[in-house]
Amino acid sequence: MAIYCRNCGKALADNARFCSGCGAQTYPPAPYPASVTRLIRPRVGRMIAGVCQGLANAYAWDVVWVRVITVLLAVFGGGAGLLAYVIFWIVMPEEPVILPPPPAPYQPPTQP
Repeated sequence: MAIYCRNCGKALADNARFCSGCGAQTYPPAPYPASVTRLIRPRVGRMIAGVCQGLANAYAWDVVWVRVITVLLAVFGGGAGLLAYVIFWIVMPEEPVILPPPPAPYQPPTQP
Protein backbone atom coordinates (compact mmCIF):
# COMPACT_ATOMS: atom_id res chain seq x y z
CA MET A 1 0.00 0.00 0.00
CA ALA A 2 1.42 3.35 -0.99
CA ILE A 3 1.89 5.98 1.70
CA TYR A 4 1.79 9.66 0.84
CA CYS A 5 2.89 12.69 2.83
CA ARG A 6 -0.07 14.53 4.39
CA ASN A 7 1.74 17.83 3.93
CA CYS A 8 3.14 17.79 0.37
CA GLY A 9 1.64 14.63 -1.18
CA LYS A 10 4.96 12.99 -2.11
CA ALA A 11 5.04 9.18 -2.21
CA LEU A 12 6.95 7.68 0.71
CA ALA A 13 8.47 4.33 1.59
CA ASP A 14 6.38 2.10 3.83
CA ASN A 15 8.74 2.50 6.78
CA ALA A 16 9.44 6.24 6.39
CA ARG A 17 8.99 8.34 9.50
CA PHE A 18 9.67 11.69 7.83
CA CYS A 19 8.97 13.02 4.36
CA SER A 20 12.10 13.41 2.23
CA GLY A 21 10.50 16.33 0.38
CA CYS A 22 9.20 18.60 3.14
CA GLY A 23 10.46 16.97 6.34
CA ALA A 24 7.01 16.52 7.88
CA GLN A 25 6.59 13.68 10.35
CA THR A 26 4.61 10.79 8.88
CA TYR A 27 4.66 8.39 11.80
CA PRO A 28 2.25 7.32 13.21
CA PRO A 29 0.15 7.10 10.08
CA ALA A 30 -3.12 8.98 10.02
CA PRO A 31 -5.91 6.69 11.23
CA TYR A 32 -8.49 5.78 8.65
CA PRO A 33 -12.10 5.86 9.76
CA ALA A 34 -13.19 2.34 10.56
CA SER A 35 -16.70 2.95 9.30
CA VAL A 36 -19.00 5.71 8.24
CA THR A 37 -20.80 7.40 11.07
CA ARG A 38 -24.50 6.89 11.47
CA LEU A 39 -26.68 8.98 9.18
CA ILE A 40 -28.59 11.56 11.20
CA ARG A 41 -30.29 14.82 10.30
CA PRO A 42 -28.49 17.48 12.34
CA ARG A 43 -30.32 20.36 13.97
CA VAL A 44 -27.60 22.90 13.13
CA GLY A 45 -26.72 23.97 9.58
CA ARG A 46 -29.70 22.54 7.79
CA MET A 47 -31.86 24.26 5.21
CA ILE A 48 -35.12 22.30 4.96
CA ALA A 49 -34.95 18.96 6.75
CA GLY A 50 -31.21 18.43 7.16
CA VAL A 51 -30.87 15.55 4.71
CA CYS A 52 -28.08 17.12 2.63
CA GLN A 53 -26.27 18.34 5.75
CA GLY A 54 -26.51 14.87 7.30
CA LEU A 55 -25.10 13.19 4.19
CA ALA A 56 -22.29 15.74 3.99
CA ASN A 57 -21.41 15.27 7.67
CA ALA A 58 -21.44 11.47 7.49
CA TYR A 59 -19.23 11.18 4.41
CA ALA A 60 -17.06 14.32 4.97
CA TRP A 61 -18.33 15.96 1.78
CA ASP A 62 -18.93 19.64 1.13
CA VAL A 63 -22.60 20.37 1.86
CA VAL A 64 -22.83 22.83 -1.02
CA TRP A 65 -22.02 20.13 -3.57
CA VAL A 66 -24.52 17.72 -2.00
CA ARG A 67 -27.22 20.39 -2.25
CA VAL A 68 -26.31 21.24 -5.85
CA ILE A 69 -26.41 17.58 -6.90
CA THR A 70 -29.75 17.11 -5.12
CA VAL A 71 -31.27 20.10 -6.92
CA LEU A 72 -29.87 18.98 -10.28
CA LEU A 73 -31.30 15.50 -9.77
CA ALA A 74 -34.65 16.96 -8.75
CA VAL A 75 -34.83 19.19 -11.83
CA PHE A 76 -33.14 17.14 -14.55
CA GLY A 77 -33.35 13.62 -13.15
CA GLY A 78 -37.07 13.14 -13.54
CA GLY A 79 -37.68 13.89 -9.89
CA ALA A 80 -35.17 11.31 -8.61
CA GLY A 81 -33.52 13.89 -6.37
CA LEU A 82 -36.83 14.93 -4.85
CA LEU A 83 -37.87 11.31 -4.32
CA ALA A 84 -34.51 10.44 -2.73
CA TYR A 85 -34.72 13.53 -0.52
CA VAL A 86 -38.19 12.56 0.76
CA ILE A 87 -37.09 8.97 1.38
CA PHE A 88 -34.02 10.13 3.30
CA TRP A 89 -36.20 12.58 5.22
CA ILE A 90 -38.41 9.70 6.38
CA VAL A 91 -35.63 7.16 7.02
CA MET A 92 -32.88 9.30 8.61
CA PRO A 93 -33.47 9.97 12.32
CA GLU A 94 -33.19 13.50 13.62
CA GLU A 95 -30.37 14.43 15.96
CA PRO A 96 -31.52 14.20 19.58
CA VAL A 97 -32.02 17.38 21.54
CA ILE A 98 -29.29 18.01 24.08
CA LEU A 99 -30.78 19.78 27.06
CA PRO A 100 -28.67 21.73 29.52
CA PRO A 101 -28.27 20.16 32.96
CA PRO A 102 -30.84 21.23 35.52
CA PRO A 103 -29.77 23.99 37.89
CA ALA A 104 -28.53 23.04 41.31
CA PRO A 105 -31.18 23.23 44.00
CA TYR A 106 -31.20 26.38 46.07
CA GLN A 107 -29.44 26.10 49.39
CA PRO A 108 -29.76 29.05 51.74
CA PRO A 109 -26.52 30.33 53.19
CA THR A 110 -25.74 29.09 56.64
CA GLN A 111 -25.34 31.64 59.40
CA PRO A 112 -22.76 31.15 62.17
